[in-house]
Amino acid sequence: MQNFLDALGSGVWGVPMLIFFIFTAIRFTVQSHFFQLHPIKIFKTTLGSLFKKSDNENGISQFSAFCSVLGACIGTGNIVGVATALYSGGPGTVFWMVISAFFSMMTAYSENYLGIKYSTEKVRGAFSYIESGIKMKSLAKIYAFFCLISALGMGNMTQSNSISDSLNSSLGISPFIVSALCALLCSAIIFGGLKRIAKAQTIIVPLMCIFYFVLSGIIIFKFKSELIPCIKLIITEAFTLKAVGGFGIYKAARYGISRGVFSNEAGLGSSTIIHAQTNSKSGENQGTWAMLEVFIDTILMCSLTAIVMLVSTNYNQNNLFGAELSAEAYSAAGALGRGGIGVLTAVFSFMSLVGCSFYGEKSFEYLFGNKYIKIYRFMYIVLVFIGGINSPKLVWSFADICNGLMAIPNLFAINCLAKEIVFPKTKRLSKSG
Repeated sequence: MQNFLDALGSGVWGVPMLIFFIFTAIRFTVQSHFFQLHPIKIFKTTLGSLFKKSDNENGISQFSAFCSVLGACIGTGNIVGVATALYSGGPGTVFWMVISAFFSMMTAYSENYLGIKYSTEKVRGAFSYIESGIKMKSLAKIYAFFCLISALGMGNMTQSNSISDSLNSSLGISPFIVSALCALLCSAIIFGGLKRIAKAQTIIVPLMCIFYFVLSGIIIFKFKSELIPCIKLIITEAFTLKAVGGFGIYKAARYGISRGVFSNEAGLGSSTIIHAQTNSKSGENQGTWAMLEVFIDTILMCSLTAIVMLVSTNYNQNNLFGAELSAEAYSAAGALGRGGIGVLTAVFSFMSLVGCSFYGEKSFEYLFGNKYIKIYRFMYIVLVFIGGINSPKLVWSFADICNGLMAIPNLFAINCLAKEIVFPKTKRLSKSG
């Protein structure tokens, strides 16, 4: 089964898919005149309105949406995902992960701009611009199906697997017990709907991010003499045809880009589902929030995780994979590090698990209506438990495939609607002219 999934994953994430992602990201970067390089504008638009409350009792605030999407993103991909990328593609994956995230910031902006522009009371997010923007309701149904499967596989089983795996590696807790508790906690939150999900994310995500930065900073400071050699290694292996360990440039790019997408979800259209639930009617604002999410999630947090692993472990000599490599790396900070990274991985993954449940719920609702939502939620809870006791490599392979299949209709749609997207800098110049 593993060999079959690996072969299928290689096909889905082959050269054509990587080119599709890169082309889209570069296209919107050029179209925006490299808007990523305007940090003051980005931070004013986002942090300047950080604590605005919703005027719509059925919606959520921009800050809540930000935390919810960030919570859904900052999960397995940021800690365990980076470990699997290093295991599969070597240190060069870090370079390609960061580069792809830089350009993908504009992909995230574009899909969220369109998600707001085409949203209606009944249909919001990616479903809306595929259905009404390019007039292809059947493709919107296909996207919803892939999004549903992705939420159940990537958003659910992969996250629950990392929770049980990380707590087992760092604290020795049985995966069966962790999976059962995780399913119970998840049910308590998701049956409360988006409001309860957003409230949990808004409280927990900022606190855990601060703890993560402190813990990573302690280890990097401890191994500060290894920092420059580490950066050199990352850059060297990103461009080496046959790197140490047989990785090479193709594997580095393949796993770097796919793990980056897994982490920040730019190009999948999933973040549009939550952003479209806010009271904001500005596609520019929500698009800029989405850019900040990609920056924090991948360029900042994933890079920190990778550097910690590279400076504190022999990542490719001990046959460690996923959460085991994470635990080994952060144990350099002693018991606090080993236990802390286990708790961080578990909490981040759990918040991602909760956030992704909403993606799947809206996809299920788009396909079947809201009459059977409770069936979906029950199914989601059951898969939380199953994912927690399954094989890590099997689940990760399945997650990669789901991501790729989900991305195809979304990338097609936003490329078709590219001329309708207005970027902040472009708009400002047109007014002055």
